[in-house]
Amino acid sequence: MLVSLLYRLALLLLAGLACSPALAELDETYQGLLTPESFEALVPITIQLKEQGGRLTGTVTMGSPFQASAPIVAGENKYGQCTLRLILPPSVTLRMSGSCQASMFEGRYTISSAKDNNRSKGTFRLMRKDVKGSDEDKNAHSPFAPPTGSVTDCIKANTRCLLACPQGDYNTEFLCSNRCRHKYQACKAKFSATPSPRSFGSIAPPDAGMLPAPSR
Repeated sequence: MLVSLLYRLALLLLAGLACSPALAELDETYQGLLTPESFEALVPITIQLKEQGGRLTGTVTMGSPFQASAPIVAGENKYGQCTLRLILPPSVTLRMSGSCQASMFEGRYTISSAKDNNRSKGTFRLMRKDVKGSDEDKNAHSPFAPPTGSVTDCIKANTRCLLACPQGDYNTEFLCSNRCRHKYQACKAKFSATPSPRSFGSIAPPDAGMLPAPSR
C-alpha cells in the first residue's frame, strides 16, 4: 500500500510539473549604476540582455571612466540567478552575478585589469528601461530633455540630469552640472511664468478724445 501511495504521489508531481508554465526568458534592457565598495566614483551602466535556453547574450555599455561598450562573452541564467562576463578594451574584465527579474537586475560585480592587476568590486541595482516606446517618448525620458507638465517635473528631470553626469573629472562634472542647472532654470521659468492680467485702467476707451465739445 505504501508503494502504491508513493507511486500516486510521483504521478501527481510529474503532472504538476508538466502543467506548470515555463519561465519567461529575459529580453530586457537594464540601466543603473555600479556602486564600488571603495570611494571610487559611481559608474553608469546599461545592459541589453537576451536569454535563449538559459544562455545570456547582449551588449554592455559603461560610462566614465570606461566609456566603452562590449558584447557579453559568457552568460547564464539559472532559476533567476544570472552570471555574465565581458571584456572591455583594452584588457578590463567585468563579472556580474545576482538576481535577474524582468523588472530588475541586482547583485555584485568585479572589475579586474590584466594590465596593472587592479581590481574593483561592489554592488549594482539596475532597473528595467522601457525602450519599446516611440522616439519622442525616449527623448522625453532622457536626463537632458526638458520636461513638460509642471515645476515638479523640472525638479525630477534636474535630479536625473545630475545623476547622469560623469564623476571623477572635475571639469567634465562641472560642465555637466552647469548645463543641468541652466536647463532647470529655463524649465522652471517656463512653468512658473503666468500671463499677467491686462490692466484696463491704462487703456483709453475707444472713443476717448472724440467726445463732443460742451455747449456754450
